Amino acid sequence: MNSLPSRHAIHDAQSTVTFLGIEGGATRTTAVLLNQDGVVLKRAEAGPSNLRLMKDADLLRLWKALGAAVDGRRASAVGIFLAGCRTPFDRQRTLGLLKQLWPRARRAAGNDAMSAFTAALGEKDGVVLICGSGSIVRARHGARSAQVGGWGHVGGDGGSGYWMGRELVRLIFQRHDETGAGNRLPRAVLRFLGLNTIEEMVQWSLEAPKNEIASLTRVLFRYPSDPSTRAILHRAVELLAGEVALAARKAGLPPSRRTVALNRGLAHHQSLFRKMLIAAIQKKLPGAKVFLSETEGAVGAARLAARAAREFEVRCSMFDVPSDGRQEAERRLRSGLGLRDQPSVLSRGLSTALTEQRNPRTMDLDRRSIPRLVKTMLDEESRTLPAIRRQVRSIARAIEWIVRSLKHGGRLFYLGAGTSGRIGVLDASECPPTFGCDPKQVQGIIAGGLRALHQSIESAEDDAAYGRQTACDRGIGKRDVLVGIAASGSTPFVLGALKEAHHRGAKTILLTFNPHSVFRIPHSNFLRIAIATGPEVVTGSTRLKAGTATKLVLNMFSTIAMIRLGKVRSNLMIDLDPSCEKLHDRAARIYSALKKVSPEEARRRLEKRKWNLHALLR
Repeated sequence: MNSLPSRHAIHDAQSTVTFLGIEGGATRTTAVLLNQDGVVLKRAEAGPSNLRLMKDADLLRLWKALGAAVDGRRASAVGIFLAGCRTPFDRQRTLGLLKQLWPRARRAAGNDAMSAFTAALGEKDGVVLICGSGSIVRARHGARSAQVGGWGHVGGDGGSGYWMGRELVRLIFQRHDETGAGNRLPRAVLRFLGLNTIEEMVQWSLEAPKNEIASLTRVLFRYPSDPSTRAILHRAVELLAGEVALAARKAGLPPSRRTVALNRGLAHHQSLFRKMLIAAIQKKLPGAKVFLSETEGAVGAARLAARAAREFEVRCSMFDVPSDGRQEAERRLRSGLGLRDQPSVLSRGLSTALTEQRNPRTMDLDRRSIPRLVKTMLDEESRTLPAIRRQVRSIARAIEWIVRSLKHGGRLFYLGAGTSGRIGVLDASECPPTFGCDPKQVQGIIAGGLRALHQSIESAEDDAAYGRQTACDRGIGKRDVLVGIAASGSTPFVLGALKEAHHRGAKTILLTFNPHSVFRIPHSNFLRIAIATGPEVVTGSTRLKAGTATKLVLNMFSTIAMIRLGKVRSNLMIDLDPSCEKLHDRAARIYSALKKVSPEEARRRLEKRKWNLHALLR
């Protein structure tokens, strides 16, 4: 094991430095407390803690109890690695919960494959397979890593305990159809579940949680000579071995590094299954050295927590981060931005953003009358237009990029978090009905997904890796334009997406309302539009002036682009999609004006052509 952080580097106030690791899955959760030398001081077990299958309150209650059981309440660093903690948003959720229980500790979070890998292989290259109630594979070769599986019991978990239990349930129902309930395998399952009839088992199968269905593997392994159960076992090991081989290929593991660790679970408890699995892996991955890991994943979770603490201290010392800048430094490191990107922000954070300053003209806001407040807001909003006018040249250049992209089959993406993301989604959603364009042509992306349109998921904005993954999964490429909207100019989700989109060859634009933002991509395909709308009426409420300016700029982006694409004749929208009576009337007036016919004749012709205004005007 690597040397752990020094006592004084991590927690001066503690006489003993300890690291708490918690690993959870659909069956159980394990906690261990390590000392500085990596020795396990205490260990405890509890029920399941799959992140996707449990509520926050239940997770907090479980982790708090485990922490108390191993005396980990004063741990210097805490790592929680769970099944279901797959996305950057999942990690942010976990870290947020962790902070409630251990506010002063360094914190690390991820999925159980990460902790299992660290427990089994440490810093070495190789592959780790977890196969318990669920299944997941993680491989690493140098800086390159790959993960296969772990998609959950609905869309994945092939070969897992849940998968085998589900296959056994199907087999039981099939046997009952063929031979009735007298067969020994259905009888054994009924006895195991404490049920009386197959009909009762139907209801059980519809309501049983994942770990209960996975527990049926105990029955499966009692009948290894049964041809049907043997077929389930063979199919399971084939699926798992295939995932191991795929992960090794994706990570680029050479034959000399084909070390495969089997994590504790079914491979640990079932010798027949372990032998079959090793044989299947060595067949799919010739030359592989397969072994059973004796170090449980919770130890890996504690080691990863210690590593996070050590790396944080090292990076802060390298960049001479002052004590009052540690919180911002920690946020940036967790979001994947690093310290080198914006060293000046570490001591100042968002305090330098113009949108975060207090407005000297509204210091007595709470004492003003309603008429005066209305006038105040109108006066402040009027300041947005002069600020936008100062950026006309940059806005025009951005529109030229957008027009060129859309003409050549590219797409326009708006991407933001919170208010910025919602305004982007709004402008994108208005383009198809207004201009008759394909919904794919202009797309809005908001951190947190569709839920964030009607509920606050602000933590999603803090993850640059989530932004990078979003740009990748949405397929943003060299023909596209990505407009990242960030009032402060430092939103990690937006900056991460801009970096990834730029790497993939797209034109990238940062729309910000903080002239002090230092984010740059030194390339001709990047454009920064910084509009100085100034401090908000209510400090930091960027849905006000910054929000108004965002809507005005996006209006220009989409509307002018569509004008240049021929979607407007004179000042009339000729590709309007008349989907309601109001738009039927508008379409008739447009046709009447352009073709010099009466509104009645226009309506008659449009009705005949099923309101296809575009076809009639071609």
